[in-house]
Amino acid sequence: MKKAVLALAISTLATPALALDPIGDESGWSGFINLGGGFGSIETNFLSEVAGFDLGNDRIDDAGSPDDEDIGLPAGGFKVAYTFDSKKTQVLLGNTVLEPLAAELAVQLAVRHDFDKIGNVQLAGISTAGASTKQWSDPYQVGVKRGDTDSDSGGVRLTWDNMFGSNFEVDAIFRDRNIDDEDSGIALGLTRAERDLLDRQGDVTRVEAGYTFSLEGGKHELRPRLAYLDYDLDGDAMSQDGFEVGIGYTYTSSKVKWINNLSYASLDGDKTNPVFGDSNDADRYAVSSRLMFPGAFGWKKWVPTVGAVYADEDSDVDFNDTSIWLVSASLYRRF
Repeated sequence: MKKAVLALAISTLATPALALDPIGDESGWSGFINLGGGFGSIETNFLSEVAGFDLGNDRIDDAGSPDDEDIGLPAGGFKVAYTFDSKKTQVLLGNTVLEPLAAELAVQLAVRHDFDKIGNVQLAGISTAGASTKQWSDPYQVGVKRGDTDSDSGGVRLTWDNMFGSNFEVDAIFRDRNIDDEDSGIALGLTRAERDLLDRQGDVTRVEAGYTFSLEGGKHELRPRLAYLDYDLDGDAMSQDGFEVGIGYTYTSSKVKWINNLSYASLDGDKTNPVFGDSNDADRYAVSSRLMFPGAFGWKKWVPTVGAVYADEDSDVDFNDTSIWLVSASLYRRF
């Protein structure tokens, strides 16, 4: 199978907590970088390219479940922040993965303020424009070479943690997904109304709430969460909404930090797909684990990290099935 390179921030994929990092006791510049690489596999009938590298076959022989493609990848995460003298306000620039299954790697520019009574609030502008993501213009073409087109997503993100001094957190993302040449269904000779049902553009909303339980002085952290998902796309046959439940567990000692995340989502499709005669109801599963080893090899600033992530969306429309698994190794450093 074809080798590809996918620029994903594995550090973000394997992090279960939404809580904002403490601003710290010093003003000025701070942040982190995470550099490494890994390998895995992806199955998708819609994605063509990310960051200039191929993800899927430009020709398919049938309109069934997607084939898997091997991926080799550089793993990169970063954040650069400036804290003002009050030590309560911070501006930051960093990257984040909005959806692993859609390979949506975004950059966010944010401003944060820690309020004394209501908690910590961060407002960010997010954009995937720099990730150079491409979709198949008409993914339903069979037996011929498919053409691709640019796609991007942008919007706003609001994070509020330590709500009124508690361990409650809320994270809300509102964004718009665009595809330059959305030609789904043209090759099948569908009517204009039928093609409109397959339009993949539109508004995407995710609102998540969680609560962190800290045990043994923070050695163990458990964070259950619940999210509402709404893919209000222009094509009703591609639109979905539903809920996600998940739980994160973190273990911290002087020699290791172990971060785990498990989630399940149930999504309901709006209308029947005119090609397959079924709605886009789906179950989505995701699991990730990450180990960090501070002080390993006598290193004081660089932290060796290994991680793994698996995500799968099983749709009633087999053509829409998507999955990805990745394992990685990297070096993490705060500054």
